Amino acid sequence: MLQCSHGRARVAAPAFRKAHEMDKRFGTAACWLLVIPYVGLLWVPFYNAHDPVLLGFPFFYWYQLAWVPITAILTWIAYRSMRHDD
Repeated sequence: MLQCSHGRARVAAPAFRKAHEMDKRFGTAACWLLVIPYVGLLWVPFYNAHDPVLLGFPFFYWYQLAWVPITAILTWIAYRSMRHDD
């Protein structure tokens, strides 16, 4: 155990580093979830079509609207998987 200047015991350095690296790797992987909607909406030729029509909306519109809840869920997952030291 390491002692800080305040006299409180801290975790051993190797264990702390290993846990921090694992959290950092998972946080980075979770951030990659945010790339999915970016690519899905930025690649316009993929969804630049009229058919299929859903509830009277052409594919071009309902495809973009479908990404709103998907993006919200992916953002929530990425946020919850990040480590917060507050």
